Amino acid sequence: MRVAKPLSDQSKSWDAVYRDMQRQIVAGQLRPRERLVEDEIIARTGATRHAVRRAFDELERMGLVIRQPNKGVQVRDYSIVEVEELYEIRECLETRAAARFNRPASAELTAQLTDIATRHREASREQRFAEVFSLNNSFHEVLYRAAGNQQLADAILHYTFATHPIRTRAFPSEELREIAITEHFAMIEVIGRGDGAALADIIRSHIQRPKDFYLKATYIQGAL
Repeated sequence: MRVAKPLSDQSKSWDAVYRDMQRQIVAGQLRPRERLVEDEIIARTGATRHAVRRAFDELERMGLVIRQPNKGVQVRDYSIVEVEELYEIRECLETRAAARFNRPASAELTAQLTDIATRHREASREQRFAEVFSLNNSFHEVLYRAAGNQQLADAILHYTFATHPIRTRAFPSEELREIAITEHFAMIEVIGRGDGAALADIIRSHIQRPKDFYLKATYIQGAL
């Protein structure tokens, strides 16, 4: 495990350890299949063993790491087939939700999404990747909850969590972040006029780019 800067004295809670490791995974400092060694994290952060294990629990819940017998905790990775299968499901679910936006969205919804998208843009341009991660998730959850089928929204959320390691691999790419920003505002514009078909088209492109980046980085070039 590579050497990282120690946390501040006040940052020894499980939440601080979780956010520190989340940031390293999102920024690509911790790579797919890299093992997270409990004792090394304790030594680096000064956190208790309980705090580190609780942080691992949260990382696992978010889909960023996995626990394997005799191997401990590792940064999550996927085979090419798994990536393609997950994204086939995501496209089916998310474009189905998009089709439900067949009338203009309320002013309240567009204002809420605009606020999130604006804060996401600011965080992205300042490379605050943990905030980019959180605000991006919030944007899409608010959008899909507004589609009016909560079971569908729950299923989308589940597969969004499942693909976190794939999606976040692209965060360090400024070009892809800028495209995502543009697409967020485009989504707001098309739901404002009730154009579900246009929303579905944007969503297909929106979810495809991080997938392609992950496959290229992991299986073609090895790293970017």
